[in-house]
Amino acid sequence: MLHIIDKFPIQLSFLEQMHSGDTLILKDNAVYAAKQDNIKAALTSKTFAHLNLCVSKADLAIRNISNGELIRGVAIIDSADEYQEYLAQNIVFLSCN
Repeated sequence: MLHIIDKFPIQLSFLEQMHSGDTLILKDNAVYAAKQDNIKAALTSKTFAHLNLCVSKADLAIRNISNGELIRGVAIIDSADEYQEYLAQNIVFLSCN
């Protein structure tokens, strides 16, 4: 299942309800949760380990976050076509945090 989150911080209780193999796209301010510096404040890296974690390249650029600041294993979605591909391949659940 595909989850899209746009708010930061992310509630740990929400992430605990996700299943292994789910895809999580972080957009807007939610991209801050993928920063290494914020991992302890946002959640533990173990929580992200079982998810396919993606962030928007445009959202990273707007917030001046470099790829080197991200936790290991984050996929960067760099085009609208790639984003649409994720939407087409998954059941989408827009998550309200």
